[in-house]
Amino acid sequence: MFHHAPNRMTATLRVLAVGAVALLGLVGCSTGGDTSETSAESTLPAAEGATQYPLTLPSPFGDTVLEDRPERVAVVTAATYDSDALIALGVTPVFAPSTLERNAWLDPAVVASVETLWDSSEGSEVSAEQVAASAPDLIVSLGSYDTFDQEYFDRLSAIAPVLYAPIETLSWQELTRAVGEPLDLSASADSLVRAAEERVAAAKAPHPQFEGRTAAQVTVYGPEYGAEYGSMPGTDMAALFESLGFVLPEAASQFDPADGTVSDELVSRIDADFLLINTVGKDDVSYFLDAPLVQQVPAIADGRAVIDEADPETGLNAFAWALGVQSDLSVPWAVDRLAEFGVEALG
Repeated sequence: MFHHAPNRMTATLRVLAVGAVALLGLVGCSTGGDTSETSAESTLPAAEGATQYPLTLPSPFGDTVLEDRPERVAVVTAATYDSDALIALGVTPVFAPSTLERNAWLDPAVVASVETLWDSSEGSEVSAEQVAASAPDLIVSLGSYDTFDQEYFDRLSAIAPVLYAPIETLSWQELTRAVGEPLDLSASADSLVRAAEERVAAAKAPHPQFEGRTAAQVTVYGPEYGAEYGSMPGTDMAALFESLGFVLPEAASQFDPADGTVSDELVSRIDADFLLINTVGKDDVSYFLDAPLVQQVPAIADGRAVIDEADPETGLNAFAWALGVQSDLSVPWAVDRLAEFGVEALG
């Protein structure tokens, strides 16, 4: 019934790829490149005096040493987790992914103040030469893909110390704290995390009916990529549901954590008391939503599924993107809408 492309990407990479097609319809080409003619030094918030330099930054590829507090930070992660964390801390990176332009929770003026937005629309990693041109004194990659290898690390670490973590190994809270330490902003990072968590708690408080009810999320792309189960145990998506009082269905653990493909055999297992279905891209998704196996899922048959559709003009879905690239900024922006959808599903 459902066609799936071979060698499927992870959730974030797939959203990047589908979004790239949509963005081409808006801008016609990459938005990467210098956004200013000058190369002014970044202005950082006042140091807190807790981080001691030199600071060793460990990684599986070797350690790098940050001799002093960095002033110019380059982000080589195509998704925007670590860029958001920096911006939330009051640090505007000098080099950041163009996908920042999708983040509806950011002030466009902040995005425009980034010296260079490199073309991250298709989720590929940026060349070391481009990174070097931004003259960073810290390179951040806290959502690194499998393609980040020893050779790439060696090339980056020859430019500046590297703060590294593989994709989906840090929660957004851990990532914020990881970014805060080398910038001597650990207390600020803790405050940001607490404020965002309090915002989630405030969204949960009026809805005791969520407690103990099951919730699940599925993203539907065009026929090329199929549908994906996003709320598997241990994911940020699952954690956000749980923070509102929901629990995961037992079937959540039956999806492949590598890609979450909703195959014919697994369609019946997307059921939950609250089923959130996000669509991404401009392709017709009726191949999935109208399929008999999908229509027989109790959540859909009984009206407990909420379908959040992509913008028909652009194919972008800012809400789905926020759920996929969780941060101190995107979570507070999205959580009220998620709670509203929960109320809609549970009646």
